[in-house]
Amino acid sequence: MDKLLNWSIAQQSGDKEAIEKVGNPDPKMLEQLFGGPDEPTLMKQAFQVIENPEASVENKEVAFDNFEMLIENLDNANNIENLGLWPNLINQLEENIPESLRVFAASCVGVAVQNNPTSQENFVKHSGVSALISIASDKKSPVELELKTLFALSSLLRNSPVAYAEFEKNDGWKIFESVDYGHEKIKLRSLSIISAILSTSFDKKVVEEIHNHAIIKTLIGILSNDEHIGCIDKALNIISQLFHLSFDFSKDEIQKISSALQRIESKKDQISTEDFHHVQKSVSEN
Repeated sequence: MDKLLNWSIAQQSGDKEAIEKVGNPDPKMLEQLFGGPDEPTLMKQAFQVIENPEASVENKEVAFDNFEMLIENLDNANNIENLGLWPNLINQLEENIPESLRVFAASCVGVAVQNNPTSQENFVKHSGVSALISIASDKKSPVELELKTLFALSSLLRNSPVAYAEFEKNDGWKIFESVDYGHEKIKLRSLSIISAILSTSFDKKVVEEIHNHAIIKTLIGILSNDEHIGCIDKALNIISQLFHLSFDFSKDEIQKISSALQRIESKKDQISTEDFHHVQKSVSEN
């Protein structure tokens, strides 16, 4: 209570130094004192607006924005399941939903499952993986929606065997057949998915899919020709991952990787030095 009083006095004085020193009061205490809704209630209220047929798209966007800010908190992300809201959120990915709301839905999925095993498993349990794959593999998907969907997939798949199993079951690798590698952001997020898969699973099936979708050729092409530092760094990181996993590169691939390393050596101050030296060492040993 003393902290609340000191905060109130500091706010009224307008003294920035005093405000910073006192800090913010406990939100739960404010709720108890002033009767404001708790965060789970705010989450439910947001979806009441999102699913209200009479609400404007603009108001639904505001509600989605508020929902996304709330689930940046880990407990609130896990409350999506506790509140029974996963089916509602996944339904907002459907084609008949306005594009801006589908973008928000994909973004919310990515935020909720990122570094969150509980939410990853809950999302999979509600059969949301197929919806993401459908959007990501559709060449007609708008760019912003595709970007958020690729973000959601990479967040979902990283360190989650359960999510990868569902991804594989739904032929998720087909998304690499429609990737627009001419779009830098799409290319970068597609690479993030490959990296996420390798953090989770590496077996004969993964190796087979890497070959089927010419992933190594794509990675070498980026190292050999790309000027986008983020893409170069990510491609280098994936090749380093593959060497760590004892992936069987062909002699021709080794030679091309070696040549590409010479090209990007001048960029070492902008990329991962650790990955560069690991790949360089691995190439020399092969």
